[in-house]
Amino acid sequence: MASNQVGYIGSGPLFIGKRSGGKMRYVGQVPEFKLDVTEETKELKDYVRGFGLAESISFISKVEASITFASADINNLVLALRGVEDATSAIPVTSEAHTAYPGGLVELQGVSPKSVSVSVAPATWAATTAYTVGQIVKPTTGTHFYKCKVAGTSGASAPTWKTDGTDTTDGTVTWTDMGTMALTVSEYEINSAGLFIPATSAKIDEAGTPVEVSYTTSAGYNIQALVGAGEEYRVVFAGKNFARNGKGLKVVMYRVTFSPTKELGLISDEFAKLTLTAKVLSDDTKTGTDISAFCQIDMESVG
Repeated sequence: MASNQVGYIGSGPLFIGKRSGGKMRYVGQVPEFKLDVTEETKELKDYVRGFGLAESISFISKVEASITFASADINNLVLALRGVEDATSAIPVTSEAHTAYPGGLVELQGVSPKSVSVSVAPATWAATTAYTVGQIVKPTTGTHFYKCKVAGTSGASAPTWKTDGTDTTDGTVTWTDMGTMALTVSEYEINSAGLFIPATSAKIDEAGTPVEVSYTTSAGYNIQALVGAGEEYRVVFAGKNFARNGKGLKVVMYRVTFSPTKELGLISDEFAKLTLTAKVLSDDTKTGTDISAFCQIDMESVG
């Protein structure tokens, strides 16, 4: 007697494209893809006999799909976050003003800055001006900057500034040489968001120090999350049944809308996954007897 037992272990590429037309793109690794069909039943109690049902009717109330993406490429992220993306070019930025703090981040534009240079940006020294402890200045010439050690009033003319780390007397003010205004590469750390100033920095004050940063942003993408409209998509699964020697299985969903992912793991010991739920809507262009308006499944014969 011929067996009607057909086991199923599925695998294969998944393609998604806008229902309005255009490219059906390959979405990369998909660890899980499943359909969930919800049935709604209407029942009428048999009031004549007092028990049981007189009538019962059921119909499909909802068809949903769940898709887990293991590829966090730009297109999948935009889909998962219902976002809008823009390609970004490498842009040079010159002398951008910031306030830096020890143990703090200096956030820069874009991502992963290159060709970075950082300089302390104090006000220029002024004659006969009252200064308080902690204020910093730069001479009208030279590369060093100075912090007020003893408060007072500056002299009528510029002092001879020390550049050996010692103090300079200026009227009734005492200034300490803080070294060059330009920070060396050992005095900050570059990361994808900007610069990190070590907590042990000798040039950056806990109260905040003005700095100027020049750099070039990296080319990439900018995703504005949760601003896109809910597009309608077409989904095609080009599967194989490995329980039957790789026999072909094709699933087409005509009209699909995705909900944003409920979570996006940004720090984890595991590969990030994007799990999306989707509503499979009725496509009124699919008509005829025994024609599904939701999806079609084609299977290669196992015989």
